[in-house]
Amino acid sequence: MNLSIVHGLIPNIQKKSSVKFKNDPYIFDIVSTDSFCVVSDSSHELKSYNYKNQELEFNGKLSFHNDSITNLQIHKNHLLISSSKDGRIAIWDLRASNQDPSQIILAKNREPLLSFDINISDTLLAAGTELVDNDAKVLFWDLRNSSSLHAEFVKSHNDDITQVKFHLTSPSQLITGSLDGLICNFDLKNFNEDEGLVGVINSRSSINRTGYFGPNAEYIYCLTHNETFSLWDASEADSLCDFGDIRQFSIPNLAQIDYAIDCQFEFSTNRLYLFTGSNTGNISMIHVSANELQLCHSFNDAHSEIVRSVCWNPQVSSKPLG
Repeated sequence: MNLSIVHGLIPNIQKKSSVKFKNDPYIFDIVSTDSFCVVSDSSHELKSYNYKNQELEFNGKLSFHNDSITNLQIHKNHLLISSSKDGRIAIWDLRASNQDPSQIILAKNREPLLSFDINISDTLLAAGTELVDNDAKVLFWDLRNSSSLHAEFVKSHNDDITQVKFHLTSPSQLITGSLDGLICNFDLKNFNEDEGLVGVINSRSSINRTGYFGPNAEYIYCLTHNETFSLWDASEADSLCDFGDIRQFSIPNLAQIDYAIDCQFEFSTNRLYLFTGSNTGNISMIHVSANELQLCHSFNDAHSEIVRSVCWNPQVSSKPLG
């Protein structure tokens, strides 16, 4: 299997602007809307930038966490949510002038939180923890009363839970990925862990990124820390395609692939895209078909080191990268 080259699948994308941070903190994550983007960095701060006249204009920073920020989301276009190894999830209402979080969710024992997600009905937040005292937990809060923990699952994983993703249409369906190599598929109708675990995918390598894709979110993609890439059926946990180590698909002088960044599903075209990076900061955007990877675009010379996060908004011409 080789990486083929496809032309015209996406519009030509050019670099429009960049921002150099003072004191050179690492950028961990980036999220965006049509009008602004927010990044998390190694100083445990969040920084916001507006898109103005094709430039990124600094809009302020938010300081709350006192340990590494592990996950970042913009929800409903006005809520900014972050999780941290300090055992807290902070929710900011971006419409308010107050710089303090409008809601704070605490892990019961302040376990380091590595990942989180909110279900489609906005009623449930789930978060995955590091392995602490032989327990790696999936924690649940009812967002209508988040002052206390709603439930916790402690038996399904035995190592850090790196990914937590709710289904895109079903409020009770959840997948979790872990360093133990497993992706667990849950149905949360009664919050019984044994009965709720309806499927397990064994990737045979620690999970880096996973998520739903497909017109009805009927499939799951899996990226591991060994840089393997595979596609699975969500309901039956059957393997659909195993691409193996994606580093084998490098094309000299065109696409150097040293690691995977993440995947993104584009609903308007029902296409899945894989973003990969090189150790020198170049990025490749790859279309994922049933049994083939197709190089769409290479972004070179924008960065000089490892890229940890990519946010692509195909509805606007800007392409922020972190």
